[in-house]
Amino acid sequence: MIAPGAQFRYLFTPQPAGFRWYHTHAFAGHDLKRSTYTGQFGCFYIEPRGDVGTYDQEIFLTLHDWNAYMAGSGDSSMEAAYEYGTIDGRMLGFGDPLRVREGQRVLLHILNASASLVHWLALAGHEMTVVAMDGNPVPTPNRVHAIRLGPAERIDAVVAMNQPGVWILGETRDQLRKAGMGIVVEYANQQGKPKWIKPPETMWDYRPFAAAPAATREPDEIIPLRFESKFHGQGAFNSWTINGKSYPHTDTIMLRQGQRYRLQMINHSADDHPLHLHRHSFEVIKLDGTAVSGLSKDVLVVPANTTSEVDFTANNPGATLFHCHNQTHMDFGFMVLFRYAGFGRLRQIFNTQCGIKQNSEVRSQGVARLC
Repeated sequence: MIAPGAQFRYLFTPQPAGFRWYHTHAFAGHDLKRSTYTGQFGCFYIEPRGDVGTYDQEIFLTLHDWNAYMAGSGDSSMEAAYEYGTIDGRMLGFGDPLRVREGQRVLLHILNASASLVHWLALAGHEMTVVAMDGNPVPTPNRVHAIRLGPAERIDAVVAMNQPGVWILGETRDQLRKAGMGIVVEYANQQGKPKWIKPPETMWDYRPFAAAPAATREPDEIIPLRFESKFHGQGAFNSWTINGKSYPHTDTIMLRQGQRYRLQMINHSADDHPLHLHRHSFEVIKLDGTAVSGLSKDVLVVPANTTSEVDFTANNPGATLFHCHNQTHMDFGFMVLFRYAGFGRLRQIFNTQCGIKQNSEVRSQGVARLC
């Protein structure tokens, strides 16, 4: 946490390689002008050592929705809706176009930085080859007409620029694209009004990007996580539970260094959830009963009334948060904390021996002293 008016310097080794991002993680609640509803986010890319650059251009694109307000959902509870959307901070038609040349291969790094909306994105007249998800190469790159990104998901996609013209890269849903979620792609020596062609119907599925089921290390422990909502009446936000409890009352889950854990994410709600594990990547093991392997992510959209399973190795000691990346869901209970067994006691010993006082003054100033 960075206190008001304070500064903080982060020192870290940049790993693993790939497309990451940074953003505020504050509580918003009913104030839809805080936390991920704001513009406090950015792209963060760690270049792989062995990247041979089999592309001619590399472009970062961030999707975001603005001016959130409370709107009714299907069950009469409230969800966040938005007045307009942007790509790289500009509404469609108000920013510089992406300028390309015929024959180029363009690598797009796309981040959905929305507080709560899933976005579908297509480039009119073109296909995109998905080569990485959440910064990790996919086992099976695949061409698609449109991509889907839940909040906090990242996709790297290569586009062969083989259709000269002036096109729109934008939301496939007309209402969201007309609200600004798009950007113009302009070929060299081409002019005219940007053209939109609705892509063929696309059913998004992670499975085509994964590998066939393979023998993997069996988990040391299986952790079932059951997700449910609680209706609080018309005009109110739902609250959310994990195994029957809402954060901060959810049970802390203890991990042991080096052990492999399997999270059974059981979605008993009528909403899709972009589920995120901090400080680790996980391997997707099963998607609604279908076994897969090799797909490494840190955000996974688990559809309504389905179950997905992921494995991760406890290899990064410290407090680790697991949560839904929909801001309203997270704010109203959809979080649980993982801790590494033994490290809390080691921290106490360390602090005592170093003479660190964990008093309110130190905490309020955001000061950390290490010996």
